[in-house]
Amino acid sequence: MSLLLWILLTVVGWVLLVKIVRPILSWWRCSQYVLSHVPEAPGRHWLRGSLPEDSATSMLKELVLRRAKLMPRSYVFWMGPVAQMLYLSHTDTIADCMRMSPGKFQFVYKFFKPWLGNGLLMSSGKRWTRDRRLLSHIFTPNMLRAYVSKYKEAAATFLGLLSSLENPEASIEVGKCTCKLTFDVIMKCAMGCDSDIQTETNMNSPSMRYFTAIADVVDLTMLRYLQPWTWNDFLYPFFASGKRYAAAVRESHQFSEHLIRQRRKKLEEEAQDPGASSLAKDQKDMLDIMLTVRDEDGCGLSDTDIRDQVSTFLFAGRDTSSAALQWSMYYLTKHPDIQEKCRVEVLQVMDACGGVEGFQHEHICQLQYLTQFLQEVLRCACIVASLTRTIAKDTTIDGVKMPAGNHVVLSIMSVHYSDQAWDDPHTFN
Repeated sequence: MSLLLWILLTVVGWVLLVKIVRPILSWWRCSQYVLSHVPEAPGRHWLRGSLPEDSATSMLKELVLRRAKLMPRSYVFWMGPVAQMLYLSHTDTIADCMRMSPGKFQFVYKFFKPWLGNGLLMSSGKRWTRDRRLLSHIFTPNMLRAYVSKYKEAAATFLGLLSSLENPEASIEVGKCTCKLTFDVIMKCAMGCDSDIQTETNMNSPSMRYFTAIADVVDLTMLRYLQPWTWNDFLYPFFASGKRYAAAVRESHQFSEHLIRQRRKKLEEEAQDPGASSLAKDQKDMLDIMLTVRDEDGCGLSDTDIRDQVSTFLFAGRDTSSAALQWSMYYLTKHPDIQEKCRVEVLQVMDACGGVEGFQHEHICQLQYLTQFLQEVLRCACIVASLTRTIAKDTTIDGVKMPAGNHVVLSIMSVHYSDQAWDDPHTFN
């Protein structure tokens, strides 16, 4: 009996040493080396670390740019009380890192895992390669041309709502309007669903509940990043925010799974009766493609796979596109001269192609000034402020030795406002 107990204790001790103690010691040695060679972000909080107390966009921008000015190349960034990363804020250091093809930092994405599942954003390796190859059929030139009619339909609804305001001079919150617009576009293109979300007033309608659920998932996840005490996956469901998150994920999945089952059933019925098919090849939406595409082994995507990809499209496109539209409206208002030039160019292209009805995908390239304007909007607004990556192999970044497995933050915002990259980075031009 004593021999068995000794063996058991030895095995447990070895597991603790290999799985817990050794990684902690390795992390500690690396952290001490990095801390001794790289400055630390000022104002570190004992619990939040370098994370800001206020998640407002203006506060985050001010904080990032202030740190980049104090530490123009790199600095240590603390995620909570113990997790540290190397924050890269210079074009040279970021270029050095990107040349190594670093991997995704799973910690950043794990909070979205219950919602996004194994979508492209979350997967890696062979699964990512296979799914990416299958989904490439969605973004062929013919498919992109077919989506233009859906863009125009959603935009017409959006403009109609703005023109119907009782008091045109009154201030309105455009954030909700643009979020519904981008949601409507993605639903039309990805799911072939006329959600009427832009005009829907019933908060209990399926489409409105789906829209609200997705907004809750994103908002609660971003809030969780700023609250280290909610990072533990076992404890999070016991928090009020964790319960709301689980309910929102469940609501989102139920809606998308219902649409997927309906469409799969419809396609199976059409396969049995070819004459009943009402969809031309170039009229299929993303959901049709995902349900019918096959790999070299004849295997397709399951309903769960498709649900995860649709959720990923919504996450990647809804808020980012909405934010870009909001900032575009802002800068057009702030710069009437630029607004007039954009307006003149759009009218010229529209006149040449026969108006809105005649405008097609190939006419987009003719809007050169508008394209430059949008690029400057994305630089100044910086919709995605940073990327987090994991070092794949031992390397040296800006003179600092970084063992494999450590994490770096690539500050896109710092580059967008860098004096080395732009003559006058704080001026919209």
